Amino acid sequence: MPKLNPLLLVKLVLWVAAVVFATYLLQRRKVSARVRVLMLAAGVMVFGVIYGFLVHGGPNPSPVLSLRGILFSLLANHSVALPLLGMLIALLVIGIVSNKAICGWGCQLGLLQDLLFHLPMPKWRPPFWLSNGVRTLAFLALIGGIALATFDWIAPVDPFILFSFKIVVPALLFVGVILIASLFVYRPWCQFLCPFGLVSWVLEQVSVLRPRIDKEGCLGCKLCVDACPTGAMADFYDDKKIHVDCFSCGACIAACPREKVLMWRGPKRVRPQDGITPKIK
Repeated sequence: MPKLNPLLLVKLVLWVAAVVFATYLLQRRKVSARVRVLMLAAGVMVFGVIYGFLVHGGPNPSPVLSLRGILFSLLANHSVALPLLGMLIALLVIGIVSNKAICGWGCQLGLLQDLLFHLPMPKWRPPFWLSNGVRTLAFLALIGGIALATFDWIAPVDPFILFSFKIVVPALLFVGVILIASLFVYRPWCQFLCPFGLVSWVLEQVSVLRPRIDKEGCLGCKLCVDACPTGAMADFYDDKKIHVDCFSCGACIAACPREKVLMWRGPKRVRPQDGITPKIK
């Protein structure tokens, strides 16, 4: 794996700041579609473009790079890269606290895919068994390749190369396919192939800050379910123990017609003076 850039810690601090700010906006119900798009564009510029110039062609830190680095150091080199380990632990803690907030608000490739998905094109929501099945196989191939042949299948086609401004034809072709697919499928890399996405999905099942519905105040309109780009809100709505990837995008909160009905931190009972008779569908 490439040497770590000294700007690693700086980016980690910026990621934490972005997640904290996004979580504040989500809890205050301030994430509209316009705000979301603006923050996605800002994140692509800061974490992707600007940071790409700062690293001078070196590896632009990402959640995927931290996980791949740890897997390679453990399985191939039989050692532990402490800076990468610290970064990975911090990112996984963020996942436990607030779902995939680091992916939803910090990962440069995820933000770019998300931004492209907002363009008016026909959309397809893949079934979770398919996307997660492919992602699991890709993760097992990554582990097996590194352990058995010191081969990291992501390295030749690493889509994050886009933010290091290197000309690697296979990687650029691969990221081109991902970005085109992003017009029709929400975050195709994240849902189908991302190893960090799979690990964080496991952790987010016990996430502290996740969408919850106050069924006593719910109107049963299911606008939140329709707005969710991954289908996670359908699982939250049905109180399922295992839910689909939630990228903390806030679409469900923005779609809810009643304030304080869809809460990010625990359910809250509706006040009688709200004047609307609760109805559960």
